[in-house]
Amino acid sequence: MIRVGTCAFHDHDDFYPRTWPREFRLAYYASYFDLVEIDSTFYGLVASHVWERWLAQVQPSFTFHVKAPGALTLHVRDLSPEERRAQGKAFLASLQPVVERGQLGVILLQFPPWFDATRQHRATVERLVDFLHPLRVAVEFRERSWCASEERTGRTLEWLQALGAVHVICDEPEAGRTTVPYVPSATVPDLAIIRMHGRNRETWNQKGLTSSKERFHYRYTKDELRELLPDVRRLDGQVREVHILMNNNSNNDAVWNAFDWLDLLQLARRPRPLAEQGVQIGLWSDGNDGGLS
Repeated sequence: MIRVGTCAFHDHDDFYPRTWPREFRLAYYASYFDLVEIDSTFYGLVASHVWERWLAQVQPSFTFHVKAPGALTLHVRDLSPEERRAQGKAFLASLQPVVERGQLGVILLQFPPWFDATRQHRATVERLVDFLHPLRVAVEFRERSWCASEERTGRTLEWLQALGAVHVICDEPEAGRTTVPYVPSATVPDLAIIRMHGRNRETWNQKGLTSSKERFHYRYTKDELRELLPDVRRLDGQVREVHILMNNNSNNDAVWNAFDWLDLLQLARRPRPLAEQGVQIGLWSDGNDGGLS
């Protein structure tokens, strides 16, 4: 099985009909896709009532990946071990609605660009995997030393396999030590994750950007996606599910590239919207907005 989705669903403003209420955007998104990554959890907890609203808008087969808080992945640096553990426990407690429904995919541990391949950092990853157990963990590095050579890459993959952690396959620009190479290898038998950040080398390390949308400003061509099809098909033959997540959240690029993937893989459940700049046709042919405006 191959699933396709985006990292976050609120970011794609032009994807949603103008009359569609913001609090019910996930219902519209889920009419096209059956996978999403929730990134707001990196900054703060998602309240139980929000989870309940989201879960009510999707089918039971819909899968949520959830990004771990910055406090756990050391993006927030001035915290004591006790404070980190307390925030981690609060995070796990907040996930209970989606865990109880059996719709949590993985917790994404995305580490910062300075988190290099040292013994201390390996121990940090191991402690986090243990702390989050039995929930499934996926690991994404953003520092080159984890994959500095073919030998180093092999050792990293073997280590993640031993931990039972999903290796996040990154597609991103070649921008020095703050990027990792594209390594289309799975480390667990039931799941492979391809996370696509765009290939905008000029903005990857640029200072002073107002948002991550500027950093990931890139729309893949269909030919660029088609080049990855053999790897996707090969992974699909090796694991139970392959998840493709678009993180190029700028100018509607992520959601439109997700539609491109559905086309290439012949997985689309319905045609994509007729327009991509917020002028979709009305949901009711008589012009009535159903009281949703």
